[in-house]
Amino acid sequence: MMECKTMKTGRLIALLMAGVFAVPAVADEPPKAAAQLQAATKIAGADAKAMPLFLCKPHAGFVIRNALENGSKIRVEPTMLFDNLYSISSQFVGVLAFTTSGGIILFDGGQSEAEARDFVVPGLVKLGLDPKQVKYVIGTHGHVDHFGGAEYWQRTYGAKVALSKEDWTIFVKPAADSKLPHHDFDVVDGQTLKLGDDTIKLYVTPGHTLGAVSAILPAREGGKVYPISLLGMAALPPNLEPNDQASGLLAYDKSIQRFKKISADAKAVGYYNTHVFAADVLPRLAAVRARKPGDPNPFVVGPAYVDRYYDIVHTCTVGAEARSPEDNAWNIPIPPGTVIE
Repeated sequence: MMECKTMKTGRLIALLMAGVFAVPAVADEPPKAAAQLQAATKIAGADAKAMPLFLCKPHAGFVIRNALENGSKIRVEPTMLFDNLYSISSQFVGVLAFTTSGGIILFDGGQSEAEARDFVVPGLVKLGLDPKQVKYVIGTHGHVDHFGGAEYWQRTYGAKVALSKEDWTIFVKPAADSKLPHHDFDVVDGQTLKLGDDTIKLYVTPGHTLGAVSAILPAREGGKVYPISLLGMAALPPNLEPNDQASGLLAYDKSIQRFKKISADAKAVGYYNTHVFAADVLPRLAAVRARKPGDPNPFVVGPAYVDRYYDIVHTCTVGAEARSPEDNAWNIPIPPGTVIE
């Protein structure tokens, strides 16, 4: 599919985050876009390698496409982030499991039935969780890589599956081995979902799709609560204004600024994205697995860090608004001759 050099697994994470590609130059990078990259780099400071600066660069779509075509093939060790929050993921996209006294809520359901059955279920079991306790599957958005396995959870374990009303309209038949889920319910903006002793709040954040879903999760460790900001979208849409598949860059930026405030009001001390390459998740997962008793949790970064993360996404979105849709496109093949070094 891609004409590029083979990448060693150990280097994939760093290259994805840094956007190290020899790509065709953009003939006339708009001054506004270049200025926004400089501004985002300044915001990132010493944390530049951990921040999503690739979103500020033309041809960011090659980073995303490479994550899809290479990262999807590399499974990450199932990992406990907090006492009630777990990750089962590839290096491209994964599932986040939030456990409660009344069962489990999954954010995203796997790319296909095969992935849900053969990777996510064994991952839950390895983490000491019972797949029969999955009560809800909440799609962060209606793309097949997030929701392709949803029907499997519904049919096999009786889980209720949900997207925003808007994203139910864009979800189409998933992979050949998978089926469309029944429409259990819509996620609406500001909705609360109670399961057991926990209540989470869901927000509709248009942009990447018509109605991506984000959430504030009360992660727990050692008797303390650590609010985590879960952003339900990653790649910037190529379109400026809404179309039938995505709300566009203007809506994306509005959602980012709104969800930044929601996260700040919730005193979020960490952030997450099921597209693990887009939010510095992969190195933190490795750090959690290597963590020793008494070490701080790598996913607890503090409110100021969370603010800066959203500031960078906002800054990059403003830069992308100055480019052509072709230079913002993400769902495109990497051109022949592109070299990943």
